[in-house]
Amino acid sequence: MKIWRNISYLAVAAAILLTSCTSLPASATLREDLNEVNSKISELNDQIRGYEKEAKALSEQADSISKQIAILQNEQVKLKKQIELKQAEHDQIVLEIEAVQKRINDNYEIIGYVIAQYYYNDDISTIERIASADNFSAFVDEEAQLSSVSDTLSQIVEENKALKESLIEKKKRAERILADLDAQKRQLAATEQEQQGLLAETKNNESRYNSLKKKASDERKELEEQQQSILRELAKRYSASNVTAGDPSKGGYPYSGQCPAASINGTQYGDQWGMYICECVSYAAWKVYQNYGYMPYWGGRGNASQWPSNARAAGYTVSNVPRARSVGISMSGPYGHAVWIEAVSGNRVYISQYNYANEATNWLPGDYSEQWMDAGAFVYIYF
Repeated sequence: MKIWRNISYLAVAAAILLTSCTSLPASATLREDLNEVNSKISELNDQIRGYEKEAKALSEQADSISKQIAILQNEQVKLKKQIELKQAEHDQIVLEIEAVQKRINDNYEIIGYVIAQYYYNDDISTIERIASADNFSAFVDEEAQLSSVSDTLSQIVEENKALKESLIEKKKRAERILADLDAQKRQLAATEQEQQGLLAETKNNESRYNSLKKKASDERKELEEQQQSILRELAKRYSASNVTAGDPSKGGYPYSGQCPAASINGTQYGDQWGMYICECVSYAAWKVYQNYGYMPYWGGRGNASQWPSNARAAGYTVSNVPRARSVGISMSGPYGHAVWIEAVSGNRVYISQYNYANEATNWLPGDYSEQWMDAGAFVYIYF
C-alpha cells in the first residue's frame, strides 16, 4: 500500500538525505521472528561485553595480586637470610660466653690455689718460710710471685666478668632482633596467605565471568543459527527469480522508472531483498543479483554500514583491495553508503550508485549516477 505524506519537497529531501541507504524490514511472522532473534543477539552481545569487561578487570586484579605475592615472597627470602645471619651471630655469642665462663672458672681455680698458698703460709712463721727456702732471695721471689699472680688473676677475673656481661647483653640484643625478625616473618606469611586467598577468590570470579561469557556465547551461536535459518527462508521467498532489468543507462535497475519520485514523495516500498527502492543498498543488491544470480536477504539489517559485518557473517570476503564487480561500502555518515564497482584503475574506482546527490542527479537524492572516486573511500565486499 502506498503512503502519501503531506509535507514539503525540501523537508522530504532532507529526511531522505538523513536516512539514505536504510532497509525495509521483512514482513509477517518471519520478520517478527528475525527481529526477536536479532534483539536477543543484541542483548547477548551486551552481556558478553559486560562479562568480558568484568573478566578483564579481574584478570588485571589477579595479576596485581600475584605481583604483590611475589614481592611478599621475596621479602620473606630476605628475612630468612637475615634470620639465619642473626641466628649464627647469636650462636657465636653463646659460644663466646661459654668460653669466657670457662676462663673465669679456670682462673677461679688458680685463685683458689693462690689463696690456699696464702693460708698455708699464714700457718707458718716468716722465719720458718725463710728457713725452708733455698736462700733469702728465693723467699722474696716466691712471696712476690704469689702477690703478683693474685693481683693478675683478680684483674683477669674482673675483665672476664665485664666481657661476659657485655656478651650477655649482645646475646639479649640478638634474641630481641631474632624475635622481631620472626614476628615480621609471621606477619609476612599471614599477609601472603591473605593475598593467596584473595587471588584464589579473584581467579574464581574471573572464571565465573568467563563461564557466563561462554554460556552467553553458546546461546548467541544458537540464535545466530536460527537467524541464518530465517534468513535462508527469507532468501527463498525473495529470491528475485522473476526480476526484470530496467533502464540499461541506469544500471539496469528494475525500479529506475520510479526514481527519484518514490524516494522523494514517500511512496517507497521494499524490493525483493528487503531494501527500500531507489536507495543505494537496493541498487547494490540488484547489481549483486544481476551479476551473480543471487543476493543474500539482509532485510531489517541492511543499512550500508552494516553490510561488511553481514557479509562476514555470511562467509563473504571483505577487503580494502578494490575489485571490479564488487560492492563498495563507505562507512561515513550515520548509515554509510553502498556503490557498485564498475572498474578499477590504479588507486581510483569507477562506480555506479543510487541515492547520492551530485551534478549527475541535478543535486537530487534517490537517482542514478556514475563517477570516479578514490579507492580508499570504500571497503569492498566480494560476492
